[in-house]
Amino acid sequence: MTINLRRLANIPVFPFMIVLFIQILALVLLYSMSSGHFSPWCFRHVCRIGIGIMAMFIVVLVKPDFWKRYAYWLYLSCLSMLIAVSIIGKISMGAQRWLDLYFFNFQPSELMRIILIIVLAKYFSFFSMKNTQRTSSLIVPILLTVIPMSFVLLQPDLGTAVILFLVGASTFFVCGVQIWKFVVVMLSGIATAPILWNFLHEYQKNRILMFLSPEIDPNGAGYHIIQSKIALGSGGFWGKGLMNGTQCQLDFLPEKQTDFMFAALGEELGFMGCLFLISLYFILLTYNLCVFLRERSKFNQVLVFGLNAMLFFYIFINIAMVCGLLPVVGIPLPFFSYGGSALSVLMSCQGLIFSIDIEQKNTRHSLW
Repeated sequence: MTINLRRLANIPVFPFMIVLFIQILALVLLYSMSSGHFSPWCFRHVCRIGIGIMAMFIVVLVKPDFWKRYAYWLYLSCLSMLIAVSIIGKISMGAQRWLDLYFFNFQPSELMRIILIIVLAKYFSFFSMKNTQRTSSLIVPILLTVIPMSFVLLQPDLGTAVILFLVGASTFFVCGVQIWKFVVVMLSGIATAPILWNFLHEYQKNRILMFLSPEIDPNGAGYHIIQSKIALGSGGFWGKGLMNGTQCQLDFLPEKQTDFMFAALGEELGFMGCLFLISLYFILLTYNLCVFLRERSKFNQVLVFGLNAMLFFYIFINIAMVCGLLPVVGIPLPFFSYGGSALSVLMSCQGLIFSIDIEQKNTRHSLW
């Protein structure tokens, strides 16, 4: 593994500052939701941001070739952790998703989202567009995607399983898999939906039913989304102001520091606050797309596209979920929601894109 400390000095300043600014905005909102106190969330989140930045720097220090060389070993290691979770994992709120590492709890399914993209990028990097279009060449990547999805669904964690599926589909798309094959999969999913419904847990069925009509159970399963809509709508154009959001301050909004933090932002900083955050995400995703378009290595191309697609799906699903446009599936808002494992993994994800961008610049300089 080649490590060059000079790579840290070459981190793109503007997109890095955008990531930091999103996290600073999150800290301000957490401080506000705590009624002007650093506990219980602010101080812990500062520590988690520090760990996330360290994870990003470590990834930036490593050249992209390392991830390609050890992709399959990384995949097997992460898959082993998913299997360990199903055997000795820590149970919390009815789900078995975490490994107790004494100092902190780690969620391997978060890491698998990046590892899956890396291993699919390596697999497809050896295939031409023509070979990729053969159905036989898709058996291995389908298995690479479906196996971790199965373990994640057993935890149960429908949100992460959905992200793994969408990330896998995005990778297949950018590698040249024909559109008609996606249509076949979609129609097959619709046809088997009644059968799959029976395999869902009761709370997952309730989330889907509440998405269709949350008023059925306003004080039970539909409570989250109703309160989220109230918080967003009551914020108006400019918001009620920091520490003045009634839904947040009076604890009507559940999970306000994690999955529904966007609703808290809408209540306290209004439509303009939400638009500002979405604009920051748009700039960051556009930068990542530019890195993808400049890249010439197929492995790096597929890797950047997959990572950027993952960030997009995180953002889109969370915001749509909070607005009542999608069922509640428990997906955090990147760099913004309170949390440890997800933040570190997403910071590593962006760090990997920075690393590829740095490698592009170094290659251009060496050519000159």
